[in-house]
Amino acid sequence: MTEEEIIEHGQQVFEDCYRGVVPMPPNIQPSNFAGLTMKMFHDYWGNFDDNLSMRDKRLVILGGLIMAGHDNMVTIHAECALRNGEMDANTLRNVAMMALPYAGFPATSPCYLAIEKVIAKCAAEGVEGAGTPREAAS
Repeated sequence: MTEEEIIEHGQQVFEDCYRGVVPMPPNIQPSNFAGLTMKMFHDYWGNFDDNLSMRDKRLVILGGLIMAGHDNMVTIHAECALRNGEMDANTLRNVAMMALPYAGFPATSPCYLAIEKVIAKCAAEGVEGAGTPREAAS
């Protein structure tokens, strides 16, 4: 593949991954940050040689983000997981609960709260798998 084809494929994978939750970076050039980002999406998220589904990759990413306490990034990936149908609300909650004994309460707690906010937002918007707004709040 040429570098242009790699970047184009990275853009497709980026869209599949984020579905508008994160906007496509402007001015994508091979040597700038946006271009490097698209190459990374081609290489890691869009790798044709692995046997990890997008859901599998998202689980790995969520575990790492929760471990690091990056609730802002958990918000993005939790919303994408719901919108892409990769996980439902209960699965997202269970991911955070599973991380708790490994990541600890200080890292997991803000991430769990971020997940609950995403679930409530998506439920209010009628996103399938998020439940109803009432279910999301309980």
